[in-house]
Parts: sequence; structure tokens; C-alpha cells
Amino acid sequence: MALLLIACLLLTIVPAQAQPENTPKEEVVYANLHSDGSVDGIYVVNSFLLNEAGQIIDYGDYTALRNLTSSEEIQFTDQQVTIDAQEGRLYYEGILDDDTLPWLFTIEYWLDGKPISAEALAGQTGHWQLDIQIAQNPDCPTIFFENYALQVTLQLDTDLCHNIQAEGATLANVGRKKQITYTILPGKSQRLSVSADVTNFAMEQISLNGVTLSMAIELDENQYPALKSSLQQIEDA
Repeated sequence: MALLLIACLLLTIVPAQAQPENTPKEEVVYANLHSDGSVDGIYVVNSFLLNEAGQIIDYGDYTALRNLTSSEEIQFTDQQVTIDAQEGRLYYEGILDDDTLPWLFTIEYWLDGKPISAEALAGQTGHWQLDIQIAQNPDCPTIFFENYALQVTLQLDTDLCHNIQAEGATLANVGRKKQITYTILPGKSQRLSVSADVTNFAMEQISLNGVTLSMAIELDENQYPALKSSLQQIEDA
């Protein structure tokens, strides 16, 4: 019952040194979690789009590197990554030396009101409950916790799980599975709880995605004249 944290930190347009000019960089940080929420390992997929062949120079605190695009060798010295790249898209993966995430996850499992390990839970029948405690990690810079929303998604097989309860979540049917999604706003700690009556219990991985929060909201300005006036004052100021 390994948990996959697709963490998130999609940092667009981060310049990396290249020839003949800086090449825009994107990176996504992934982490695998143990079933109790502790970190198993973190790796980064870095992406560059080159208009012409050249040399990419990037930086990172990695323990291992892998070229995901070609067989070109990656040079790594004193946290500097050097790759001779062809025109087009380049991807490389780096395993981080630091396993610190912006969030701390504590995951507990219950069967008929008694605590149970993830390993022992497989194949069980009874009343199941999953609790996920999410809190800020004091050992990580606050910028991500304070500015990234966290989406928590899990799917339950409705042939195995009945009377599914998940307060505060959005539930949707995906084939025979019930998809449960929570959204935790930036800067918020929260405890999530899902329960169900289960038979021969099995469960897929839990996905936790840290994303920048962006929502398009349209308002009818004629319906809210006072709001329009106040916004105009702010704009004028």
C-alpha cells in the first residue's frame, strides 16, 4: 500500500544556464511515501526546451542522476549538472539527498474501531476507517506550505466498499470506483477521515498533489454594484 505523493512543486520558467542563452526550465518534485505517511524517497524530473543544440548547466543536491531523453552522459560535480543536449525537449531525473517535504503526513488505519497496519488490513472484512493528518513541516521553508494547495485523492472499489463516508470531500463515480477528493487550502493543517464497510478489502495508492491555486471566477457586475464600486476604488488607489 505504497503511497504516491506527486508533490508538486511545478516551478515554471526557472532559468538554467545554457549556451548560447538561458533556457526556460520546468521541474516537478515527486515523493514516494510509506503506508504510514513517512517519506521513502524524493526525486525531481527536470525539463528543458532547447531551440537548438547546446549545453545545459543546472544545479541540484542529488545522489543519483538519469537522462530520460537520450543516452547522453550527465556530468555531475559539486552539485552542478552538465548535459550536452540536442534541439528539442530534454528530461532528466535526479534523486534528492534531502527527504524533507513542505507537509507532514500521518496516516492511520482502523478496522472495527481498532488500529491496524496497512499490511494486515489487506483482505479484511469489517468497518474500515482511514485518517490522514496533514500539518506544516517546520523543517521546510514556508513558501510552499503557505502558497500551494494540497489535493488528496483516493479511489475505492464499490464492489468491496459500501456506505462510503468522507466528510468535506468531493465524491465522483469513476466506473465501478468511487473517487474521493479533498482540497486543502494553502497554509492550512487538516485531519481527513474516510470510512466504509468493506469486504476482502483492497485499495489503490493515495495521491497527494501540491499545486498553485488558481480559480477563474466570473461575477455579474450589474448584480453587485457595491462590489463593483469598491473594486474600482481599489483599482484607482
